[in-house]
Amino acid sequence: MAKEGKDQPFLITNQSSYFLHPLDSLGAFIIAIKFDRKNYNLWEQVVSTSLKSKNKLGFIDGSITKPKRKGEYITKEERAWEMVNSMMLSILDSTKA
Repeated sequence: MAKEGKDQPFLITNQSSYFLHPLDSLGAFIIAIKFDRKNYNLWEQVVSTSLKSKNKLGFIDGSITKPKRKGEYITKEERAWEMVNSMMLSILDSTKA
């Protein structure tokens, strides 16, 4: 039985923001609007809606921050954060005009 205050193992479930479904890819995030500096409000609304639908908005709005390294080696949580964050950056980059 785990004691209170002890670190719990890092597990990714299908409800986790770190979860990447096998079908998640750049094409799975349907963002039909390209950002051109004039359409920020519409672009932001479309991007936010798309990311919310995949439980990934926290990577963009800052509510899910990069885990701090604990020791010399990268943790499973840090590796998972880097994978999902990289995907989010790719998605945003693909929406630029």
